[in-house]
Amino acid sequence: MKIGWMMRSFICICCLMLLTSCWNSRELNNLGIVTGIGVDKVPNKEEYHVTFQIVNPSSTATSAGASTGQPTVTIYSSTDRTIFGAFRKTSKKAARQMFFAHTQLLVLGESTVKSGIDGIFDIFERSHELRLNTNVIVARDTEASSILKLLLPVESLPAIGIIKKSKNTARIYGESRDINVFELINGLSGEGSVVISGARILGDAEEGAKKSGMEQTKVKALVTMSGLSVLKKGVLQGWLDGPLARGALWVQNEINETSINVDSDEVKDSIAVNINHSKTKIKIELRSKVPVIHVNVVEEGTLSEAQSYIELSNREVIVQLEQQVALKTKQEITQALQAAQTMKCDIFNFGNELKRINPKAWETVKDNWESVFAEAEVDVSVEAYIRSVGMRLEPKLLKEK
Repeated sequence: MKIGWMMRSFICICCLMLLTSCWNSRELNNLGIVTGIGVDKVPNKEEYHVTFQIVNPSSTATSAGASTGQPTVTIYSSTDRTIFGAFRKTSKKAARQMFFAHTQLLVLGESTVKSGIDGIFDIFERSHELRLNTNVIVARDTEASSILKLLLPVESLPAIGIIKKSKNTARIYGESRDINVFELINGLSGEGSVVISGARILGDAEEGAKKSGMEQTKVKALVTMSGLSVLKKGVLQGWLDGPLARGALWVQNEINETSINVDSDEVKDSIAVNINHSKTKIKIELRSKVPVIHVNVVEEGTLSEAQSYIELSNREVIVQLEQQVALKTKQEITQALQAAQTMKCDIFNFGNELKRINPKAWETVKDNWESVFAEAEVDVSVEAYIRSVGMRLEPKLLKEK
């Protein structure tokens, strides 16, 4: 009996030793929460200058004893041949171990995308901390580090504020695309090219990095969304701005909501129509090895503002406005397609669509698809409908004048 009891006790002790719980746990007060990462290419060297935006817990806390003398984030940066090496080097500067599970923004400097970004995302696919749903933008005409250093009004964490700007622009105006690391990797590994939203600094970047710059109603610097960067094989080919950017997103069926100004009989661009629903369908075929691309858009909206008198009770007037909206949409789409063909960049994934629906035809053109795409015939058709004119049928005050 005594031997049996000792054996059972020994087995229980061995089992308890296996229950090691959180053997790799890390205390929160020993971690530096990284919200944003910036990657810049070092000129004339095969190295990356990597910037980290880290949260200052005492400045973001809401308790009565929270410190307000520091900015809400701290910036660290290191240079190395690999991005992972830069991560590790930063430990010499930061008092806390960097924690990447909450990283939400990746900023690529324009110097980086000009030299190519293919090697940047390997660490994202291997790491158990870095997130594949991290949003990606390109720092236009500046470095990624400059974007991350700026403090933003309203939002305490600048990286989160930039993400919200990108999402808002994509959602309600349609000149920016909300894209993450996972989608970007898929785009780079596909048959076409990709577009990434750009962001630039307006104002004095050095003053914008100071907390004193936030102690006034008009800030000295801010980050604004600025066009779409076009990348082929991971290398920057050019930019699409304004109507070209929106036209490209229309083709990609990425327009959720946007605004179009059309003419009245008296005043140019005096009628604002809010597009709140848009659906794009693509059909591609090969005729004598020449692609024929059919783009069909159906959109619906509401008349949101009239700066001149217009007889909205007349159905023919509404039809004329719908035709103007359709025409402007078609023009933007056509211009975006022509710009992409000029750059020989299939940012619309037409190649993947042809490969999906007609693999045999794709085999005949896949080796020089970018050149074939540049010579493609394009057929654009748009149907626009104004479903509502708001709470007033006629602009009474304008009529009286």
